[in-house]
Amino acid sequence: MKPICLLDMKIANMIAAGEVVERPASVIKELIENSLDAGATHITVEIKNGGISLMRVTDDGCGIPPIEASLAFERHATSKIATASDLEQIASLGFRGEALSSIAAVSHVELFTKTADSECGAHVILEGGKTLKNEGVGCPNGTTIVVKNLFYNTPARMKFLKKDATEAGVVADVVGKLMLGNPHVSFRFLNNGKEMYFSNGDGALLNGLVNVWGSAFRHAMLPIDSKQDGIHVTGLTGKTDAARANRTFQNIYINGRIVRSRTISMAVEEAYRNMLTVGRFPAFVLQLAINPMLVDVNVHPTKMEVKFSEERKVYQAVFWAIKSAMQIVQVIPEMTVKRPTFLQAVAEGTWVQQAFKQSYQAPAPQVAPKPTINYAVQEVQAHYEVPPQPPLQYIVEEVIQPIKDVVQETQTPYGPTVEILDETQAPPYRIVGQVFETYVIIERAGEMLLIDQHAGHERLIYEKLVKSYQTRAIVSQLMLVPVVVDLSAEEFGVVQDNLQVFSQMGFELEEFGNHSIIVRQTPIPLQEEALKTLVCELVSAFMANSQALTTQTELAMLYTIACKAAVKANRQLHGTEMAQLVQDLFAMPNINTCPHGRPIMLSLTKYQIEKEFKRVM
Repeated sequence: MKPICLLDMKIANMIAAGEVVERPASVIKELIENSLDAGATHITVEIKNGGISLMRVTDDGCGIPPIEASLAFERHATSKIATASDLEQIASLGFRGEALSSIAAVSHVELFTKTADSECGAHVILEGGKTLKNEGVGCPNGTTIVVKNLFYNTPARMKFLKKDATEAGVVADVVGKLMLGNPHVSFRFLNNGKEMYFSNGDGALLNGLVNVWGSAFRHAMLPIDSKQDGIHVTGLTGKTDAARANRTFQNIYINGRIVRSRTISMAVEEAYRNMLTVGRFPAFVLQLAINPMLVDVNVHPTKMEVKFSEERKVYQAVFWAIKSAMQIVQVIPEMTVKRPTFLQAVAEGTWVQQAFKQSYQAPAPQVAPKPTINYAVQEVQAHYEVPPQPPLQYIVEEVIQPIKDVVQETQTPYGPTVEILDETQAPPYRIVGQVFETYVIIERAGEMLLIDQHAGHERLIYEKLVKSYQTRAIVSQLMLVPVVVDLSAEEFGVVQDNLQVFSQMGFELEEFGNHSIIVRQTPIPLQEEALKTLVCELVSAFMANSQALTTQTELAMLYTIACKAAVKANRQLHGTEMAQLVQDLFAMPNINTCPHGRPIMLSLTKYQIEKEFKRVM
């Protein structure tokens, strides 16, 4: 065993950087939080190549005095706390004094900063944590930090980064969350020179939410403003139709800090219990204002984890805030049905209208005809005469007779005929019917079979998809009306990086705006909402597998597709549908479970039935 020794400061800083700087998004989060702590009202974030080659954050905050500019990159150097007691009531977003030193240790950093009362600013350049330049420079008030070549000196960390689009998506997700947590601050975010986000800092949370999440959420959110036990809960929570297939659209802030909290998440989901189906999660943005002494944010270097000294009070405050907001929702939506108005354009008193009215007994419109129509009719009547009503016999001969001719033509035996099978051709089973609109009952060779229609159909679709996927021959179906799916920034980046895999599974996807995609082809026919849910679930599967997809993951995605396409339980099947399902299942050898492992068929023999009825012993 080697002797114990003190690590070189350079190595120690690189190890510390591993705790704080995980990816480009980690750098952006730390730099924006520094800008917010500096009182910035305008923040601009720029990245290139997912942030790996370039990140730049510019703000109009208080700046750093020139004499302190170089010191800011020393480990544990901070202006936000000074004594141990300060740790008990942290009000700032940063406080550990590790962010800048950790970032500088694994990248090339350039700093421009100036305070309002300084004659000139400071310009500092560092590489791998070593200061190369520290000089005065003319620059605007505020701070600009440029980070280049992230992980240039730690290739082991570089290989764990994902594709540029995915990293850019994670950065956009972080910027979006910080925007929503600070609606009074104007943000601008550019990716490879393209503006992705812009907020004017007007303090309106809903405007920022629409900017980040998309316009589909504008009318799907409810305001929250509740106080209980000294905890002030504000923000927005989604109506039930805004629920998603994952927890991507859930943001929690404690005193302006973006955090993860199992306590708060459980309180929200409990408030939505019995309102959302299994596998659906509410969308919300919650801001909790709480006494800093009751929150411990010094749990993890990333400051994303927090602890509450009184978790029950926090849980109750959030639970009842959500419940109160949901009480104003109208459970049954109103539906407006427009009456047909084409009769209004027909001149009154003509035999054409009278004859049509006799065959179309629709209620009279409640709105009077527009005067322009009456004027037009009067003008026509002034120059032309409506022809007199012809004899009824003429109408019958001219209208009814052609209909008879068509009917006679359609009665010719060109349609399919019913083929009578002899006993040798008949299937060795009999379909008795359907029970509970979920199970098909079969009688076969001294036994009764119960078939789960959803599980059986799901297995059939899955086997077909697997066979086609293995040969890369999945047949796509062109959608009559393409469907637009709104995604989070991180989800959008994942889709960009995996378009080829989606294509191999039978989906044709295209970018449609900043964070939306349009689905043009699918491997299976689905309704719009079911298709949106399916796409979100597939994206979640990609996100859950940070490294390359395994065969098991790909098959699990095919499970999901098959499940969405299969006939559902509680749906009545016609005789032909049951016959086809049973025929296909019996043709599938040695498989009696759905892709998720549930049984497809259960058997009850005649002997077992008779034994229950005491006919046999």
